[in-house]
Formats: sequence, structure tokens, C-alpha cells
Amino acid sequence: MSRMHTRRGRWHGVCEVFGAMPITFHTVRQHILASTVAAALFGISAVTDADPVNAMETHSICAAAIGDAERERKIPNDLLTAIAQTESGRWDAGREAVFAWPWTVTNGPDGRFFPTKAKAIAHVRDLQARGVRNIDVGCMQINLRHHPNAFTDLETAFDPEVNTAYAAQFLNGLFKTHKSWGEAIRRYHSKNTKFNRPYHEKVARAWNAARQNSAEAHRQSVIAAHLAQRARWRAEREAQLAAAR
Repeated sequence: MSRMHTRRGRWHGVCEVFGAMPITFHTVRQHILASTVAAALFGISAVTDADPVNAMETHSICAAAIGDAERERKIPNDLLTAIAQTESGRWDAGREAVFAWPWTVTNGPDGRFFPTKAKAIAHVRDLQARGVRNIDVGCMQINLRHHPNAFTDLETAFDPEVNTAYAAQFLNGLFKTHKSWGEAIRRYHSKNTKFNRPYHEKVARAWNAARQNSAEAHRQSVIAAHLAQRARWRAEREAQLAAAR
């Protein structure tokens, strides 16, 4: 976000790690390129020590909050989704898709996915106890140093609805100031063009992919509804014929 990500041109989107096993961005990217094109699009790490059951329960938490925030703030469809996937996207091999992960913490080059909210909060508290202040948290990776008044406490910071609502408000404010969603995306990451232009390119790719997925999902729902209607008509016709015998 603005002034949040000026460190070494890295699009801080939490691509490196899950749990307590640091992996560099380039190592992860090479791994993902070898395993799946979709994950490489976002620079997402493979899950190294996740609880599969927990992952199934958690994968849609950010998505639900994002949908509400986009509607309430009148943000273009799937834009927050693209930013969240860029910020905290995690590859789900079972679903072959990328999902924003709510229990994500990034400190400089060290980004981590945690299996629970409690573990994410514990990690942040440990960082703070060591004097670290440059910490990004949650679905939308809000920086606690540059946005000190965003949340009342860490419990709230990791609340997906609150985290996402703050990001939506911030992004909307950038749009109103700069009159451009492109510029809002760039400044969500950094004011520095050296860093925000590559970030914008990543979000743009993610946004295009998200819109294509949404369009395909809509197409499939229309087809399913049509087939269901035809099945009902067929059943009604068969029932009428049976009654007329």
C-alpha cells in the first residue's frame, strides 16, 4: 500500500513462505513455474506444511469479505480480488486456484502463511517484541507502521471483513484523488514509480484472470440454469402424458 512497499522493489505480495520455513521469492517462483502456470501468474508459494482441512475451511474467507467491500465501495468487480491475490495469494493445489489467505504476515522479505489466526497474531507480537514495526497483515496486507490507526488491535487487524474494508476505503480514496484506478492500484503499493509500475502489471494480470474466471463462472451458471429448466419442463411433460393415459 502507499509507502508500505518501498523495500527493494519487491511486490510484497506474500509469495515466499508458509509456517516457519522461509523460502526466497525466486526459489518459490521457480518451483511454481515447474508445477503450474496459474500459480506463477501470482508468484505464489506451494503449501509446505498446511493442514488440508483447515485450508478447505479458510480459502474463501477473504473472498467473501472482498465481495462485500467491492459492492459497498463501488469498486470495479474483481479489482480487490486481484489486489488480494497479489498481496496474500496462496496456491491451492486441490482446487487448482489462487486464494487470498487471511492469516498472512509479511516483514520485509519474510512473508508467511499461517494455518490459524492465533498463530499469525502470535508471530506479529513476536516481531513487535523484537522492535519490528514494518509488518503487513491479513487478506489485503495492511502495513501496521504506515497505517497505525487502521485497527484497534491485532485481533481486529486480522478480521477479514475489517481488513478488507479498510483496504477498500484506502483504494477508493486513492481513486478519488487521482481519478484513475490504474494510479490507485500503483499507489496502493507505493508512491515510487520504480516499485509501483511492476506491481500494477502483476495486479493487471491477476485482474484479467479474475474477470475471465468470473465470466466463465457466470456462463456455467447460465448453462446450468438452462439445463435445470429443461429438465423441469421434461418432467412436467412426462407427468402430463402419464396423467392423460
